[in-house]
Amino acid sequence: MIKFISKKTLSLEGAKILEEFARLKANELGVGAAIAVVDSDGHLICFERLDGTMAASANIAIGKASTAISFKRPGIVLEKTVATDRPAMRTLVNVTPFPYVPLKGSYPIEIDGEMIGAIGIAGAKNGDNDETIALFAVQKFLNL
Repeated sequence: MIKFISKKTLSLEGAKILEEFARLKANELGVGAAIAVVDSDGHLICFERLDGTMAASANIAIGKASTAISFKRPGIVLEKTVATDRPAMRTLVNVTPFPYVPLKGSYPIEIDGEMIGAIGIAGAKNGDNDETIALFAVQKFLNL
């Protein structure tokens, strides 16, 4: 009988690398951003809000990242699901450790078949920029 399991999770060093990639893309786009990185359980590892980014973006970014890892799906998929396929999912407000935010601009990070964490971006002027920044950071991180 197996009495425990071992799982991978994102380290602080890995979270900081993701955050740096996101910051680089936000600067390239000329936008602010709130950047949140969570571990495999959806708890915050690191966070940064670039100068000029609206304050509300902080909790939105954290919520996006936590929601993405909790559901093991990118925010863009969850947003479509909530908007068109399963509107009843709008009621799931207490199912993640942080605010439930099923919006584009967040991605879970999978390594060797395990979800190790997630990144969430908010406040980059619009959802398309949030999405671009998050996707860029994850792709760069996975290609290290």
